[in-house]
Amino acid sequence: MVFDYHEYDLTGILETTEIRYTQDHVKSWSMQLLKGVHYMHVNNIIHRDLKASNLLINRKGELVIADWGLARSWGPHMKQLTNGVVTLWYRPIELLLGCKEYSPKIDMWSVGCIIAEMFKRSGLLRGHNEVSQLSLIFDACGHPNRDMWPDIGQKCPLWRNYEPKSDEKPKPNKLRQLLKERLPYPAWMTENAVYLISNLLTLNPSKRWSAQEAIKSDYFWENPLVKDAHELSMKFGIDSVHEWEARKKHEQRKTQTNGLTKKN
Repeated sequence: MVFDYHEYDLTGILETTEIRYTQDHVKSWSMQLLKGVHYMHVNNIIHRDLKASNLLINRKGELVIADWGLARSWGPHMKQLTNGVVTLWYRPIELLLGCKEYSPKIDMWSVGCIIAEMFKRSGLLRGHNEVSQLSLIFDACGHPNRDMWPDIGQKCPLWRNYEPKSDEKPKPNKLRQLLKERLPYPAWMTENAVYLISNLLTLNPSKRWSAQEAIKSDYFWENPLVKDAHELSMKFGIDSVHEWEARKKHEQRKTQTNGLTKKN
């Protein structure tokens, strides 16, 4: 099999500190991702493993969605789908709560995590197992309740294990605050950007934005206006970098730092 070569993946870019991208890159890549996901969903395909390392970017600034190993055709009649899909940091709450009757909205949660990651230059919700991942989601987005998600008990069999008891105070939604913390460039995270990400990270999948809704977000119409790929400056000073290369460099730096610490 022969494929086009893409010099970067998004994780490689985000984890390579020498690469300085701009607000234009974040906005353009977000729009390109949403258009790709929209095309996928209108053709009744769900990806089921959207994450930064599965987004390839070439020297022209063009973003493509890769790694379709977990993708499948989808229809609303499907009641028993595989639950163990989507890489943990990008996995939506309904899957973590055991839902097997899900929709393309699982991809939209992943998209929200990816867009937030571009602003923060690190993962938004970085759990180490399913329990810790759920805890991070509750801390960020609050506890769901039956007013906002009436059929959560029927769709998510594990919800009974996590539903706050009558004497417990449900956690509030603190996502807006979390999105504005520890940002390399705080001014990039505008109110419209927060609104976009918040609607993608909506707990109830039936109320979560679709790709088509997200494409119409005011975020893309505020200054600076979203740019096409060919308008982006791709002079990164590094010819190519992918996730495994960025992680390898990180481990080498960590080893060198630890070695210096021991000598001192």
